[in-house]
Amino acid sequence: AAVVLALAGVYAFKQNSSTIPAPVVESFATWRMTYGKSYGNPSELQYRTKVFYTNYQKVAEIKKSGVSYSVALNQFADMTEEEFVAKYTGYRHQERKSGLRKVRKATGKTLPDSVDWRKKGAVNPVRNQGRCGSCWAFAAVVGLEGAYYKSKGKLIQLSEQQLVDCSVSYGNHGCNGGLMDYAFEYIEVSGGLASQSDYPYTGKDGTCQTDVPQIKFKVSDYVDVHPRDADALAEALAQQPVSVAIAANSIMFYSGGVFDNRYCGSRLNHGVSAVGYGHDSTENKDYWIVRNSWGASWGEDGYIRMRKDVSLSTGECGILLAASYPEIA
Repeated sequence: AAVVLALAGVYAFKQNSSTIPAPVVESFATWRMTYGKSYGNPSELQYRTKVFYTNYQKVAEIKKSGVSYSVALNQFADMTEEEFVAKYTGYRHQERKSGLRKVRKATGKTLPDSVDWRKKGAVNPVRNQGRCGSCWAFAAVVGLEGAYYKSKGKLIQLSEQQLVDCSVSYGNHGCNGGLMDYAFEYIEVSGGLASQSDYPYTGKDGTCQTDVPQIKFKVSDYVDVHPRDADALAEALAQQPVSVAIAANSIMFYSGGVFDNRYCGSRLNHGVSAVGYGHDSTENKDYWIVRNSWGASWGEDGYIRMRKDVSLSTGECGILLAASYPEIA
């Protein structure tokens, strides 16, 4: 009976996929081999083929539109946009607690033409949050590691998993989302964080481990960058890496270049880290250097350059709306 059902499923898949062009079916087969994807039954394969075809068309349309950045059918190509947002983002935007924290405004001071904290040795290799809405923890850790480097002159690797497991009482929700500021508040009270090796990332919610050795440091405060102020963010970045939030829907298939899409919106749903800024002389565009947490195979070795010189008060994809960074004594 199982064999009959399987054969019936394959037949139905062929019948229902007849409207999908053969090159797309072949492309999907190659993509599945590349990313090691397999599905439990013919109906799931049929559904994922249709989703892939939709994304295939979407990527083709973006390319045809003549945008300056490049896109590709990457590891997310068998997912709907809704699935992608649900599983690979996780920033929970909340209104700022006015009066409780420092707010950094632009002072008008002269800044370097470009800043790249990677070249200064203040940023660790890109990591992958997996199917856990823990982007906020990865963004917070980059901010903490950058602040530690600025204070102590040493790059350490801190545990995202500890934030996922242990900062729940501060307002975070583990793999169901969170906020970088709440992670900083947790560190302020806990007085440190475990190393990545002592408290490794699992990509799922776990019980807070209280017996793990901690790297002790004091977060004396954290600073919110004044919203809608590109100069304030640039001044902060000249000082250290900064945790930021963006609307990530439109960058799902980004693969390179200066991302320039004024329609990407500002509904913040993804925590990332700005680690510098610069200018692309070929495209004649200024950009922010943004470290993501979708692995090094995404984008430009795990990074995206987002256009900086835009007229939008929110910045590209809302990058100017919720930037913050910790200060380590």
